[in-house]
Amino acid sequence: MAKIALITQNTDTANATECTKLALKAPHARVLRLMRIRYAALNHPVALEVVVLPLDRFPGLTADTSDITELAQCYGLSLGRATEHISIVSATKNVAAHLGIPVGANVMKLDRIAETADGAPIEWRVAYTRV
Repeated sequence: MAKIALITQNTDTANATECTKLALKAPHARVLRLMRIRYAALNHPVALEVVVLPLDRFPGLTADTSDITELAQCYGLSLGRATEHISIVSATKNVAAHLGIPVGANVMKLDRIAETADGAPIEWRVAYTRV
């Protein structure tokens, strides 16, 4: 059975990129940033994920290791579309260390924005997986 382990988390004011990706208009909008590892059977790391969640959509959220589907359901949000861009990149030192691969090895980068049914972005996730 797959599991997810939280590596880091912090709550802070959204930076310019996060504001753009999540269409945040309020000055000083707050976000929750998570870094987590997805494991396959036998604790084999298969993905490093960096997730940014807008806290105005998830009031009171302090940490989460669930998928956006479960999180949206808990907050009564209906999911709409998700847009994902896929590319092959070289593993950075951080990515390589978490996935147990050599620095510079090819990894798949999945850059996704998930939206509610009314089109509001509620998650920006960048995941790195073994190729």
